[in-house]
Amino acid sequence: MRFPPATALTAHPAPDGRGLRESGERRSVNRRLLLVLLAALLLRMASLPMNEFERVALPGLAGVVALVVAALHSRRVPVRTLHLTTLLGCWVYLLSHLWFVLFRVPEPLQLATLAGVGPWVPVLLAAHLWMLGRQGSLPLNVVGLGASAALLSVFVAGPAGALASPVTGALTQMLLASLVLLGGQHSAVVRTLGLMRRDLLGDGLPDGRDALTGLPDRFSVQDALAREFRRRPEGLGVAVIELDQLPALQAQRGQGFTERLIAHVARVTLGALRDEDLLGRLNPDQLVVVLRAPDARAARAACERLRVRVASRPLEGVNPTVSIGLAFQDLHGDATELLRDAQDTLRGLEDGRNRVVVGGVGALDGAGQPLLA
Repeated sequence: MRFPPATALTAHPAPDGRGLRESGERRSVNRRLLLVLLAALLLRMASLPMNEFERVALPGLAGVVALVVAALHSRRVPVRTLHLTTLLGCWVYLLSHLWFVLFRVPEPLQLATLAGVGPWVPVLLAAHLWMLGRQGSLPLNVVGLGASAALLSVFVAGPAGALASPVTGALTQMLLASLVLLGGQHSAVVRTLGLMRRDLLGDGLPDGRDALTGLPDRFSVQDALAREFRRRPEGLGVAVIELDQLPALQAQRGQGFTERLIAHVARVTLGALRDEDLLGRLNPDQLVVVLRAPDARAARAACERLRVRVASRPLEGVNPTVSIGLAFQDLHGDATELLRDAQDTLRGLEDGRNRVVVGGVGALDGAGQPLLA
């Protein structure tokens, strides 16, 4: 049976709408958070007494936050630039406030005044990671902690400073707590990245799992297929799924992209299967599904839906397509023959890709309901 030809892999040079939508959502979240910060600053200025420093600095900081909120409405300014602007504005405020506490506030009032600003230093250090990531936050961490430590050193070395004074002890504890916080954040991020890398690349996976997709490998699929064939061969089908034009894509986009594409197609396929179906990786460019169906027609309908589902899930501007060779148990003598028939059917495809081809005797006899939603 012949099916109408369809386009295989199509690359779209323009960015997909999902990336633009995510960028817009990110700006919206940042805008809401900064509006909360701006409201808190305005409430602070309106309801609580301010010293001579705060009467000048708080309106300035509120102005910076308001400008960033306004800039978030325009896509011309990168979000990262706005994050840096916000963080630098907060650091200027905090360091200036620390300077004011250490060198302008009378000693009996220093500790009480520091209590209002000191806890925000660790919070600001933590915000570096939230906004800039692990690598991008490191320079600002060094600058912020270094400047705070420099102010404390100048205070201790000055004529009014004392190593045993309460404000020196409080600032020292604040800096030590900040270091512990940064170390804990770094450790948590490294651990999280390691877990993600293990899940994506397969490090530490049990034997019999493919390293890229985490799916059962060829030998595990063959063993499972043999067990199912011995248990009940009736209604058993094997579908070999091959990504179309994979060598051309690898030459055009690189091996890293094709590996992401294979993992993407594996996730899409897995999401369409029933719990009792088995998906595995047969070869570098092939997946395999072991399924049960009332007859070959129902199995083919299921594979057609799989093919359409994959084609409707683009990755990085590329619409992947697959060709599927299906073998349904009819006169096959064993599981090995069933799998080989599915592979031979796929290899014999001569009239275009992006289609389902059924092999075996009596492949489309009978009728039944499709397997997959």
